[in-house]
Amino acid sequence: GDALIAVLTTLTCITTAMGLVVAFAQDFHQCFSKISYKAFLAINCFLSFVIANLGLDMIISWSKPVLMLLYPLAISLVILGILSPLFKNDPIVYRVTTALMLIPAIFDMINALPDGLRSTAFIQEILTYAQRYLPMFDIGFSWVSFSLIGLIVGLGIHFLRRQNSAIVEE
Repeated sequence: GDALIAVLTTLTCITTAMGLVVAFAQDFHQCFSKISYKAFLAINCFLSFVIANLGLDMIISWSKPVLMLLYPLAISLVILGILSPLFKNDPIVYRVTTALMLIPAIFDMINALPDGLRSTAFIQEILTYAQRYLPMFDIGFSWVSFSLIGLIVGLGIHFLRRQNSAIVEE
């Protein structure tokens, strides 16, 4: 059983990696057609090799800040997608919610920087400010309150616009 799981996991990872390398090379070749597809393929394989040899701990420490920025964005967009019938996909609701949510998400990203960058005096000042003024910053959920405020403000703008357009039509 262990051997079968190992083989299946290896095959799954290899096929996923190959798909990503090929997709990257195809897309970049379409954007920059002067460079050949094979050159992009070789560049991507080389960069993947170099990054993979940094070690899992290093990869995680550098990807964590990016994920701390992207996860709140993804979660709020999913929730907005679910609630979209309420505001008829009005872009203003998406824009206001996302704009307000990005403020604490950037602070969360800074908080997740690797120790070498995080220990600088400038970053420490930023984090002190965030801990003092952003609710739930210590647990990584400061974006929740900002998203809720953005949603309320966005919905308010949406309904005020709709009400004003209804008055104008009468």
